[in-house]
Amino acid sequence: MKLLNVYRSEPNDDTKKLVEIVSEGREAEAFALNVESPDYDALVDKIFAADQTICWW
Repeated sequence: MKLLNVYRSEPNDDTKKLVEIVSEGREAEAFALNVESPDYDALVDKIFAADQTICWW
């Protein structure tokens, strides 16, 4: 199962631990929205390619 983790802000230690737990045994990828100019076209492609998407605030 392919998992996409989308970060709205820089993840703290708790978020990193939760991501580690939910990503265990899965093919996981990350996408950061907290950068200067996020590539929204790439984000849409990644969402459709993933089986599950989790957004982290």
